[in-house]
Amino acid sequence: MSEKTDLLVLPEGIGAPLTTEVARYGAMDVETGGFFLAPEADPLRVTALAVAGERGITRRRGLFHVSGKAIDRLFGWADGQGFRIPAQFHSHGEEAFLSKTDRLDGFNVTDFISAVVPHYLKPPSDPRSWGWWIFDGDEWITLPPPETVGAGVRVVVFDEDGVRAHE
Repeated sequence: MSEKTDLLVLPEGIGAPLTTEVARYGAMDVETGGFFLAPEADPLRVTALAVAGERGITRRRGLFHVSGKAIDRLFGWADGQGFRIPAQFHSHGEEAFLSKTDRLDGFNVTDFISAVVPHYLKPPSDPRSWGWWIFDGDEWITLPPPETVGAGVRVVVFDEDGVRAHE
C-alpha cells in the first residue's frame, strides 16, 4: 500500500448531502452510492461528490451496481473538468463491511479507496462512522477514516444520461 493513500481529505460538509441520498434510497430498502472527486492538482483532497442517478443504475437490498456506460459518462466528464476520482462510496442496510461482491466486483485498482456508509435508513453523517478500505493491488485493506477540513462540496448526479447539477 502506498503511503499517500491515507491522506484522503474530505470537506466537512460532505456528510449531509451524501447521507441525504443514502437515506432517500434507504427508505426504499435499497443501496445507493457514488464517487468522491478531487482536482488533478491535489488528487486526494475531495471537493466534489458524484451521486448516482437512475439510468444504468441498479439498486436493491444488498446490491448497488453502476453500468459501464454510466461510469464512462462520469469519468469522461470528470477528466474534462480537471477532476480525478480517488474513491467511491456505497451504502449498506446494516453494518459497514465489504461483502464478497464488493471485494470481487468493486474497483479493484491499486490505491483506490472504497467507503461503506452503514444503516441506510438513518446513516451517520460523520465519515468517521463509515467503513474505509483501500485496494493494495491484491486485496482490500482497512483504512482509518480520512481527515475532514472546513470546505464546501460540489454535488453532481451521474448516470447514462451524463452528469448534471444535483437538485
